[in-house]
Amino acid sequence: MKILIRYCLSYSLFYSALVGAHAQLDVRVQHINDLLTHDLNAQLASQTNHAPLLLQRGELHSENHHWDLAMHDFQSAMVITDDASLRVDIWYYMGRMRLQSGMPDEAHKLLSKVIELDPSYKSARLNLARTYVELNDYRTAVDEMDIFMSLLSRPTPDQYIERANMAQLIDHDGQGIVIEGLNEGVNQLGPIVSLVALLVDSYIEQGKHEEALRVIELLPHEINSLPRWQLKKGDIYQESKQYLDADTAYNNGLSRINLMPEHRRLTPAVQSLKSQLEAKLNTQ
Repeated sequence: MKILIRYCLSYSLFYSALVGAHAQLDVRVQHINDLLTHDLNAQLASQTNHAPLLLQRGELHSENHHWDLAMHDFQSAMVITDDASLRVDIWYYMGRMRLQSGMPDEAHKLLSKVIELDPSYKSARLNLARTYVELNDYRTAVDEMDIFMSLLSRPTPDQYIERANMAQLIDHDGQGIVIEGLNEGVNQLGPIVSLVALLVDSYIEQGKHEEALRVIELLPHEINSLPRWQLKKGDIYQESKQYLDADTAYNNGLSRINLMPEHRRLTPAVQSLKSQLEAKLNTQ
């Protein structure tokens, strides 16, 4: 009964948050409706004021997955504006909406038009790369992602990881592209854990154990000495048949756990790591 109550409470909280989010969107849509109605009543529905409001309302409809309403607003805004910059934005939002609604062919046409009009439109480049993934053209997706990232002053770790995930889908030499791109990320941003973890796994997948160990050592000592990284190092040594080094790494991981305060040591995650390290040692 307690489990059921907790489940119902959790679902209730989730549903309340979901309803709240939609309610906020509905309020914002109504606000724009009021502005548009006021313009019409006051006979001030000029192209200058009206088109941006329609674009904003279209974006909100798109967030609500009201695709037809969104497209109607986007197209209406396009008809009444001569502002070249605003028209490019409308093409972009239409393209992004088509991608989100599962129509990558249409998204490709619309986003390609944006880039034709403005080659440096960063968000269009990013969404076009994602569109190529949906079209199963993974190499072109990576190429487009390269262009997008070149337009940024400092790409984020998530962007390097997204590009790596695209490259992993490429047949034959995809893993090599993954490694090259992640090394670029580590060189540009430093040894960020999320990048290092993916790069290490990529090297392991290719059987490049020395390279994997080299990348782990790029992490600060207080990071790479943590139990999870000692477990990873031990596994790499084990695969390389360096059993003494593997044994040392597993024991180092256990030692770090034993030095933890009790409230941390007894958490499920740490206990799971401890069990894995002990199991590894028992098979040596």
